[in-house]
Amino acid sequence: MSKYITAGLIGYGTVGKGVVKILENNQKIVVRKVGKPIKIKSISDLNPIDKPELYVKNFKDIIKDPEIDLIIELVGGYEPARTIIIESLKSGKNVVTANKAVLAKYWDQIFITAQDYKKSIYYEASVGGVIPVVQGLNEGLAAEEIFEIKGILNGTTNFILSKMTKEGLAYEEALKSAQMAGFAESNPSFDVDGIDTANKLAILASLAWGSWIKVKNIAVKGIADLNIKDVLLTKRMGTIKLIGSAIKTKNGIDLSVCPCLIDKSSAFSTVENEYNAVFIKGKDSGDVLFYGKGAGQGPAASAVVSDIINLSKFIVTNTAGIVTDVIYDRKKKIKILPSGQSKSAYYLRFTVVDKPGVLSKISGILGANKVSIASLSQPNIKQGDYADVIIITHETSLSHLETALRQINALKSIVKSKPVKIKIEK
Repeated sequence: MSKYITAGLIGYGTVGKGVVKILENNQKIVVRKVGKPIKIKSISDLNPIDKPELYVKNFKDIIKDPEIDLIIELVGGYEPARTIIIESLKSGKNVVTANKAVLAKYWDQIFITAQDYKKSIYYEASVGGVIPVVQGLNEGLAAEEIFEIKGILNGTTNFILSKMTKEGLAYEEALKSAQMAGFAESNPSFDVDGIDTANKLAILASLAWGSWIKVKNIAVKGIADLNIKDVLLTKRMGTIKLIGSAIKTKNGIDLSVCPCLIDKSSAFSTVENEYNAVFIKGKDSGDVLFYGKGAGQGPAASAVVSDIINLSKFIVTNTAGIVTDVIYDRKKKIKILPSGQSKSAYYLRFTVVDKPGVLSKISGILGANKVSIASLSQPNIKQGDYADVIIITHETSLSHLETALRQINALKSIVKSKPVKIKIEK
């Protein structure tokens, strides 16, 4: 029996370097928890690395190496990440990954392969950075019937929104600040368009309800067109956050990713900068809240190394993969609530001609479409002949509201720009 657990690392970027650093510095902790050291035997990357003695140009050579016990996949994206994971499992290797995109898109293929080849795949770092929410759902809340999952799941967007809220920066300025701080990529679309949050929500929802929840079933809206005016106008009511939401209703799972106006009393309202938070409601557990850093080398690498340690415990005893990590039956189908049937209260802002009769036209169209007004106000900020009107609705169906907004937007003689709609989260 080997005196080491040997690992092959594929992808030596920011997180990969962090993983190597933590393993090198924390071997005493590793030995105490696993029973033997964990050794990185080989590293593959597109470019030569700062550890030439470990460098392997072709990742396939690492997968085929009979001395390697587990593969750490940190290349990101869809390919070759999918191939690395699938071929590793088929080659008898257990896998650790932080890749939320490949898991969300190929959930079916990946976990069926893991079951067929009786191997394990651990992926805590794919959701929420250092927050142990995957383990929480899989183990801590294993007995629960899950009713709700809601979360701030992207550190980049939360950093941007924090800058907009606290410093009054416009979106473009806040994005530059996030890029300078290392939290946003040069092309930030994956984060700011809500795709990253949708991938993470799909993973959590698939775990919670035991079926593959596809990203295409999630209504997604990002923050790129969020106007600083709305951030500032809503500060007296709460704060705007990008929220991923999955709610079990009698008509199906209600799935969405969008900017939401969060009440000041909500725990989410205090989650700032790169921090993430996930709220889960269970039938017997009640409300459970996870909180921690969702971005940065340290938090992500820490979560990956935790998975390596936990998986290594089973590798030592030759039990990894014998018991299925994810209970997945591809025959099981979960009903998804059509997005138009989703119900919520909303913040609406209309920029309209400042003259008598305009408000009655708007309120009349809303009422005709079954959208009830909870409050109406007009900020004392004029723009020439135009003024802003703020309406807070009672809970209404999204389809009714969108029909009303289309009709209002068609009133070109009185409406200056497209109405703004922001969901209100309690």
